[in-house]
Amino acid sequence: MSTKSIEHLPVSLQKIIQEIWQHRNQMKPSLAQKIVRDAAVEMKDLVNWEDYDHPLSDSYGRKLVFEDGFFEIMVMSWTPGDVSAIHDHGYTQWGAVQIFGPAEHSTFMVQDDAIVTISRKVMEPGRVIPVGHQLVHQMGNQSEQKFLTLHVYGVDDLEFNRESVTADARVWDITEGVVQRTNGGVFFALPQKQINAVEPAPIPNYMSWLRNTLEYIRRIRKANRQKPEEHLVKIEQKLTSQIFDISRWNSFESELMVHVNSNGHVTNPTFWQLLRGELIQAARLQNELLGMEPDSKDSFYTYAELYDEVIGQPCLTNFTGKYIKFVHDIYNLDFSASRILSIGCGTGLMEEHILQTYNLHKDNLLGIDISEAMVEVASKKINAVVKDIVELDPTDQLWDITFASLNVFQYLPQTKMGQAIEKVAQITRKGGYFVGDFVTPDHMRWYPDVIRSENVISLREPLFVEKNHNIHQQSEIINVSKLHGKLRITYEGKHIRYLPSLWKMRYLFNKFFGSQVDVFDAVTLEPLKAEDDTCPSTRYLVVAQKG
Repeated sequence: MSTKSIEHLPVSLQKIIQEIWQHRNQMKPSLAQKIVRDAAVEMKDLVNWEDYDHPLSDSYGRKLVFEDGFFEIMVMSWTPGDVSAIHDHGYTQWGAVQIFGPAEHSTFMVQDDAIVTISRKVMEPGRVIPVGHQLVHQMGNQSEQKFLTLHVYGVDDLEFNRESVTADARVWDITEGVVQRTNGGVFFALPQKQINAVEPAPIPNYMSWLRNTLEYIRRIRKANRQKPEEHLVKIEQKLTSQIFDISRWNSFESELMVHVNSNGHVTNPTFWQLLRGELIQAARLQNELLGMEPDSKDSFYTYAELYDEVIGQPCLTNFTGKYIKFVHDIYNLDFSASRILSIGCGTGLMEEHILQTYNLHKDNLLGIDISEAMVEVASKKINAVVKDIVELDPTDQLWDITFASLNVFQYLPQTKMGQAIEKVAQITRKGGYFVGDFVTPDHMRWYPDVIRSENVISLREPLFVEKNHNIHQQSEIINVSKLHGKLRITYEGKHIRYLPSLWKMRYLFNKFFGSQVDVFDAVTLEPLKAEDDTCPSTRYLVVAQKG
């Protein structure tokens, strides 16, 4: 047993040291994990070694608590935004890490000259992680609070006579394409004097490279804001030009599509969740670099420009344009002589199609939408204003045709659905028509995870959610585009659609229009019976005449 004095240490740390001495010939990662867990360490036991004021060029604070030749104990300090580089632990053969805050922990697999992310998740405070010689990982603090972590590292050789148990640690700088060997902290942008050797790095997959590069940029930006250094400024400039370079599109697309089937559904949920997490982080960084507000009140602020290519045009081609013609022909409607109000006009693409195809004068069609961003785009094609449907006054204007495409009514709060349909009935002249499409409650069986166009890939995370005893579909959307010669990653947030029964929608239109209400599959245009609950395409068309 060592003769080193430990009486000055907190009792919990003394217990760890004594247990390691007692089991010094049996130590392995699982035993180290048990010893640390059983010691019942609390964060207050570690405050003498906290280092929250560490230099910003260091990726976290790092202080030695105890060392005994074949093992050592350290305390790491994590302020918001602190992240280690991807690393191993040098000569370490066994160990454990206890976390006292919401640390993000990521693990990596290095094999066949490649490195990929295996997992990335936020740990529960108090969690103890075993550490082995093969562990390649990364830790960070993505929260708004600061916290400490306790680290125990050891070797099997009781006569170990190297500089440190954690010496000769490898830092995988996959952004620069090198592995650095160091005896100190596993930080981003290590100074040359702390690098003992350099070797080629394994090739990362796109999402591992992306996240590593954005964390690299964040650390350097933070350090440069405090005290700019020439070599760090140059690194920041280089990385910010690389991370969203359009040349990355092909690697992103090819790696994603390996895990997507012909219906646009993801086949590898683990990969999918990891990729989405990394893209959301990248979107936040890109907004920061562009000086954009992180939380716009308009959820379509960045989506409007992309909408036509990824949603609008495919829908117009595949079904909306067809059902507009169907209604025009079957109901003998003369669009050219009609005054048309489009509710939730979006980018104005559908409305522009009506103007051009049916010889309607531009002044006889008005689009309204609650999104300023959408109206800004739509106004380049049609007359459009920002307005909520429930604010319209029937004494101001009655319309021959009221139109609502792409289930816009279902983005309304459930409590406003009936109110909105009643309002539409009030502003539609007697004998006039409402034409609009909706989605069925089982729409998610069709809904793809990935939608692609030439310049946009839209990633979606559909979920059923219950709100006020009604079923809604939530779609969390990330768009990756290359419209302007740059890779643009935008997080569009969570969009909620109310999913009333088809029966309920029939009832509401019958109640407020009081005349003829016909319902069709919006894609096949086959009529739906009164007892039908769904349809093959999961989209349906309502044509209601005002009585």
